[in-house]
Amino acid sequence: METKYKIAVLLSIIPSIINMAGSAYLYLNFNRTDFMGYLLGTILGIILSVIWLLQVKKAAGSHAIKLLKITYKGFFIKFLVFAAFIAGVYYLVEFSRTWFVVSFFIALSMSAVIELWFYSSIAKQK
Repeated sequence: METKYKIAVLLSIIPSIINMAGSAYLYLNFNRTDFMGYLLGTILGIILSVIWLLQVKKAAGSHAIKLLKITYKGFFIKFLVFAAFIAGVYYLVEFSRTWFVVSFFIALSMSAVIELWFYSSIAKQK
Protein backbone atom coordinates (compact mmCIF):
# COMPACT_ATOMS: atom_id res chain seq x y z
CA MET A 1 0.00 0.00 0.00
CA GLU A 2 2.89 2.34 0.72
CA THR A 3 4.12 2.27 -2.89
CA LYS A 4 0.58 2.84 -4.19
CA TYR A 5 0.28 5.83 -1.87
CA LYS A 6 3.55 7.28 -3.14
CA ILE A 7 2.36 6.85 -6.73
CA ALA A 8 -0.93 8.55 -5.82
CA VAL A 9 0.99 11.48 -4.33
CA LEU A 10 3.05 11.80 -7.51
CA LEU A 11 -0.05 11.53 -9.71
CA SER A 12 -1.79 14.19 -7.62
CA ILE A 13 0.86 16.66 -8.73
CA ILE A 14 -0.34 16.37 -12.36
CA PRO A 15 -3.65 18.28 -11.91
CA SER A 16 -1.78 20.95 -9.95
CA ILE A 17 0.77 21.43 -12.72
CA ILE A 18 -1.93 21.55 -15.41
CA ASN A 19 -3.94 24.12 -13.48
CA MET A 20 -0.88 26.22 -12.66
CA ALA A 21 -0.02 26.26 -16.36
CA GLY A 22 -3.60 27.31 -17.08
CA SER A 23 -3.28 30.08 -14.50
CA ALA A 24 -0.12 31.34 -16.16
CA TYR A 25 -1.85 31.29 -19.55
CA LEU A 26 -4.81 33.26 -18.23
CA TYR A 27 -2.48 35.71 -16.51
CA LEU A 28 -0.75 36.45 -19.79
CA ASN A 29 -3.76 36.44 -22.13
CA PHE A 30 -6.89 37.34 -20.17
CA ASN A 31 -8.05 39.99 -17.73
CA ARG A 32 -7.50 40.04 -13.97
CA THR A 33 -10.90 38.64 -12.95
CA ASP A 34 -10.53 35.64 -15.28
CA PHE A 35 -7.05 34.97 -13.92
CA MET A 36 -8.20 35.30 -10.30
CA GLY A 37 -11.07 32.89 -10.91
CA TYR A 38 -8.81 30.26 -12.42
CA LEU A 39 -6.15 30.77 -9.75
CA LEU A 40 -8.66 30.43 -6.90
CA GLY A 41 -10.04 27.23 -8.44
CA THR A 42 -6.50 25.90 -8.74
CA ILE A 43 -5.71 26.69 -5.11
CA LEU A 44 -8.94 25.11 -3.88
CA GLY A 45 -8.30 21.98 -5.96
CA ILE A 46 -4.79 21.64 -4.54
CA ILE A 47 -6.03 22.07 -0.98
CA LEU A 48 -8.72 19.42 -1.41
CA SER A 49 -6.24 16.99 -2.97
CA VAL A 50 -3.88 17.44 -0.05
CA ILE A 51 -6.75 16.85 2.39
CA TRP A 52 -7.59 13.59 0.60
CA LEU A 53 -3.96 12.46 0.67
CA LEU A 54 -3.78 13.15 4.41
CA GLN A 55 -7.02 11.22 5.00
CA VAL A 56 -5.71 8.24 3.06
CA LYS A 57 -2.40 8.29 4.90
CA LYS A 58 -4.28 8.33 8.21
CA ALA A 59 -6.38 5.34 7.13
CA ALA A 60 -3.39 3.40 5.75
CA GLY A 61 -3.60 -0.30 6.41
CA SER A 62 -7.37 -0.20 6.78
CA HIS A 63 -9.79 -2.30 4.82
CA ALA A 64 -10.57 -1.18 1.26
CA ILE A 65 -14.19 -0.46 2.20
CA LYS A 66 -13.05 2.10 4.78
CA LEU A 67 -10.91 3.77 2.14
CA LEU A 68 -13.86 3.83 -0.25
CA LYS A 69 -15.99 5.50 2.43
CA ILE A 70 -13.34 8.20 2.69
CA THR A 71 -13.73 8.81 -1.05
CA TYR A 72 -17.50 9.18 -0.86
CA LYS A 73 -17.35 11.42 2.19
CA GLY A 74 -14.54 13.38 0.58
CA PHE A 75 -16.64 14.00 -2.53
CA PHE A 76 -19.48 15.49 -0.50
CA ILE A 77 -17.03 17.55 1.53
CA LYS A 78 -15.49 18.83 -1.71
CA PHE A 79 -18.90 19.80 -3.00
CA LEU A 80 -19.85 21.61 0.22
CA VAL A 81 -16.52 23.45 0.33
CA PHE A 82 -17.00 24.41 -3.31
CA ALA A 83 -20.50 25.78 -2.66
CA ALA A 84 -19.41 27.67 0.46
CA PHE A 85 -16.36 29.05 -1.32
CA ILE A 86 -18.27 30.24 -4.36
CA ALA A 87 -20.98 31.80 -2.17
CA GLY A 88 -18.71 33.43 0.41
CA VAL A 89 -15.52 34.39 -1.38
CA TYR A 90 -17.29 35.91 -4.37
CA TYR A 91 -18.29 38.89 -2.27
CA LEU A 92 -14.81 39.36 -0.82
CA VAL A 93 -12.69 38.93 -3.97
CA GLU A 94 -13.71 39.84 -7.48
CA PHE A 95 -13.15 36.83 -9.75
CA SER A 96 -14.72 35.05 -12.69
CA ARG A 97 -17.02 32.27 -11.54
CA THR A 98 -16.81 30.59 -14.93
CA TRP A 99 -13.02 30.24 -14.88
CA PHE A 100 -13.14 29.23 -11.22
CA VAL A 101 -15.51 26.38 -12.06
CA VAL A 102 -13.42 25.30 -15.06
CA SER A 103 -10.25 25.15 -12.98
CA PHE A 104 -11.91 23.49 -9.99
CA PHE A 105 -13.59 20.79 -12.03
CA ILE A 106 -10.39 20.03 -13.96
CA ALA A 107 -8.72 19.43 -10.60
CA LEU A 108 -11.72 17.56 -9.21
CA SER A 109 -12.15 15.22 -12.18
CA MET A 110 -8.45 14.39 -12.42
CA SER A 111 -8.30 13.82 -8.67
CA ALA A 112 -11.32 11.53 -8.88
CA VAL A 113 -9.56 9.39 -11.48
CA ILE A 114 -6.49 9.16 -9.25
CA GLU A 115 -8.60 8.30 -6.21
CA LEU A 116 -10.52 5.60 -8.05
CA TRP A 117 -7.29 4.13 -9.41
CA PHE A 118 -5.85 4.09 -5.91
CA TYR A 119 -8.85 2.34 -4.37
CA SER A 120 -9.20 -0.20 -7.16
CA SER A 121 -5.52 -1.09 -6.98
CA ILE A 122 -5.73 -1.46 -3.19
CA ALA A 123 -8.82 -3.64 -3.52
CA LYS A 124 -7.05 -5.88 -6.05
CA GLN A 125 -4.10 -6.36 -3.68
CA LYS A 126 -6.34 -7.53 -0.86
